[in-house]
Amino acid sequence: MTKEEKATYWRQQVDGFQASGLSVKNYCAQEGIAVATLHYWRKCFAEAVKHQPTGTRTEG
Repeated sequence: MTKEEKATYWRQQVDGFQASGLSVKNYCAQEGIAVATLHYWRKCFAEAVKHQPTGTRTEG
């Protein structure tokens, strides 16, 4: 699995968790993934959002 494929997989898991309405523990049990791993990827994606440019500013 490439880095891009891995990131895509975990983005889907994070999005799935957020849409599920379940607790982290229950979602992870349902999906068969580790709680700590989901927390790790949630943090990674949150950090990526913080570091994205907010757009270009035009003067005028």
